[in-house]
Amino acid sequence: MKPRVRFAPSPTGPLHVGNARTALYNWLFAQREGGTFLLRIEDTDPERSLEGYAEGILEDLRWLGLSWSEVSRQSERLQIYRRYAERLLDEGRAYRCYCTPEELAEMKRLQLAEGRPPRYDGRCRRLGEAERRRLEASGRSPSLRFSVPQEGETAFKDLVFGRKAFRNAEIGDFIILRSDGWPTYNFACVVDDHLMGITHVIRGEDHLSNTPRQILLYRALGWDPPQFGHLPLLLGPDGKILSKRHGAESVGDLRQMGILPVALANYLALLGGAVKGDEVLGWPELIGRFSLEGISSKQSIFDLKKLLWLNRAHLRRASGEELKGALQALVTLPPGVEAYLEALKDNASTLLDFPKLLPIFLEEVPPMGEDALSVLKEEGAQGVIEAALEELTGGGKEGWIERLSERGLKGRQLFRPLRAALTGRTEGPELRRVIELLGEERLKARLDAALKLIRGGQG
Repeated sequence: MKPRVRFAPSPTGPLHVGNARTALYNWLFAQREGGTFLLRIEDTDPERSLEGYAEGILEDLRWLGLSWSEVSRQSERLQIYRRYAERLLDEGRAYRCYCTPEELAEMKRLQLAEGRPPRYDGRCRRLGEAERRRLEASGRSPSLRFSVPQEGETAFKDLVFGRKAFRNAEIGDFIILRSDGWPTYNFACVVDDHLMGITHVIRGEDHLSNTPRQILLYRALGWDPPQFGHLPLLLGPDGKILSKRHGAESVGDLRQMGILPVALANYLALLGGAVKGDEVLGWPELIGRFSLEGISSKQSIFDLKKLLWLNRAHLRRASGEELKGALQALVTLPPGVEAYLEALKDNASTLLDFPKLLPIFLEEVPPMGEDALSVLKEEGAQGVIEAALEELTGGGKEGWIERLSERGLKGRQLFRPLRAALTGRTEGPELRRVIELLGEERLKARLDAALKLIRGGQG
């Protein structure tokens, strides 16, 4: 059977880097095995779910390079969940709970004060018909709770963590349908995963404790559970859960930093051992080398410096056309910049570096930096620029550098002031490439401007 997997985000905030990794791993697994990748928006918390977040998540996933065969929203499937909840109620697998939030909070407080783990004590499981009627007459609307077996354990073999077992007595009866008719996460998730034919549930480690509850629901409904694989959480370099203080928390943050989608995917795939071998990998290699079995159960460190290193490597791999396509989502570009981007890519760490470097080619005379101006004021710089202008005017661009070498100007003595004059910088793209891409008139204009600065400073 071909695998069917899903990514099921809750639209309560921007797409977190850890959740992006979960989506990526599901997608890579489906691609590797010839399976199907689904997207499901789990918007069953109407107070926290926002449409803007849902659209933002979809946009970030598309930017990352992922695609899906279908998308669904749990808020459009409420009748389905209610039907299966009523079935569990009719079969005695669930019961009506009339406890108020205040009563539940007090129950939790007392349990913690006694040093016991908080869980529902099952008081409404034993209510008689007369008591239920009295509570409903008083205005209380019941939720539905699943009746957890009190004996034995619920165990499963996790694809990452191995065998996990939970004592049923420590789980506690849990709500499957709230008093407002909305389903809880665990219940809606089980119903959807079964009806959608999901074969593998690959998600974050924070869902490990949900798994025994979901397996109990599968069994109560007479369904076979899928295989589960939980991904260790991402940590910052300080060993704490990844957050804004580590420089980036969401995919949107990284997009605005100028990270390439393939670089982020490459880095996320390397974390935890899902992909082994060479570090700089494109999409075909990521798909071909992905392995669920290789994922480590140890939590991974998200290192922004390593991501930037990979981003630089992917920038160098990209063509001018590809760079232009990626940049256009961040800045407005004039036509015909592809060759300039090719020349600049070795000097960029992120896409945001290109707008800072492009004036080297786009401006008639680029701004002169302080460091470059200092170079032009050094002893001998004026003679180099005057000789360069003389040779360019008399013999043209072809063989220009060679003719200057024949005059005894070479190496640092030549290239340091010449770079400063032509680019306004002391570092940047290969100077021969700059000369190749700039027309003779612009080269002359820049040499003239440099000489005026030098002579003006002497006055």
